Amino acid sequence: MIIADRIADLRARAARLPRISLTQLPTPLQECPRFSAAIGGSVRVFMKRDDLILTGFGGNKIRKLEFTMGWVRQQGYDVVVHGLAGQSNYCRQTAAACAVAGIPCHLLLRSDHKAQDPAQGNRLLDYVFGAEVTMLHGRDQAAAKDELVARLTAAGKRPYVIGHDDEVRGAVAYALCLAEIIEQMAALGVTPDCICVTGGAGTSAGLMLGKHMLGFAGEVIGFGPAPAKRDAVRAERIAKIAQDAAALIGSSAIVAAKDIVNTSDFGGPEYGVPTPACLEAIAMLGRTEGLVVGPIYTAKGLAGLISHVRTGRIAAGKNVVFIHTGGSPEIFACNEEVAAYLLASS
Repeated sequence: MIIADRIADLRARAARLPRISLTQLPTPLQECPRFSAAIGGSVRVFMKRDDLILTGFGGNKIRKLEFTMGWVRQQGYDVVVHGLAGQSNYCRQTAAACAVAGIPCHLLLRSDHKAQDPAQGNRLLDYVFGAEVTMLHGRDQAAAKDELVARLTAAGKRPYVIGHDDEVRGAVAYALCLAEIIEQMAALGVTPDCICVTGGAGTSAGLMLGKHMLGFAGEVIGFGPAPAKRDAVRAERIAKIAQDAAALIGSSAIVAAKDIVNTSDFGGPEYGVPTPACLEAIAMLGRTEGLVVGPIYTAKGLAGLISHVRTGRIAAGKNVVFIHTGGSPEIFACNEEVAAYLLASS
């Protein structure tokens, strides 16, 4: 089966899932020649601009939330519950998607070191998008979600809690994103050799599912935004999400943990803490292409790409696509770290 037929098959399978529209697709694909030169000039770097997704300040979760909110509507849920870090991009985008769908959103956020008052960055936008936000000061997040769901249910509501199934739907969304990239690169007359992305769950799983379903011969490299725990465990999780997504759309594609390339080497000492390498990536991209990546998430993957090019892990002559998964509001919550680096490097 030629790749165009494979893309059509993937889209037909995905079209059977409930979905709402939260943006215009495809997102732009932009070559970054000055950035490429700045990291050595040995590769061509293209950026898939998912930060330009229209809803909620953009980002990769909106692709996923199109399918989640479609499911929520189809099944008659009337409130959405989510909760991660205080500066979570996913929570911010969930609040925005709920605003579009007209469904109340409850966020239970960890009171971490970037969630202090006055609210800034993603946390400020949570309020802008109308979410009911509860800051958890030392409380167990899973238990707090269970308690909230019980209260909402007792009040006659049908709450939906964001979880594993949404990573699975998100994997379908990012298999579709890979199809966009392949088509856009073909229109430029360029063959993509390597797709790089920050992530360790549904986005990476979707790219791997797309690789197998579409017959994409290039490499998919994931960069985890958190410190090392066990990369092998993360690979198993990514493969599990990809397999569940394949089952969801009736595909026989098989993604095994051994196929996954995902490293935590650039995650830093703690999730949410900017690293010197990611601050360098922010400055380099900003000063060469006028683009912004956030220091908690996307910049850590960009730092990984830079390192892979400099060390030859990504070989000279390759055409590299970096998926900009959004998260730009993080830069305002990390203003002190970013400003200090920029002043020191100017």
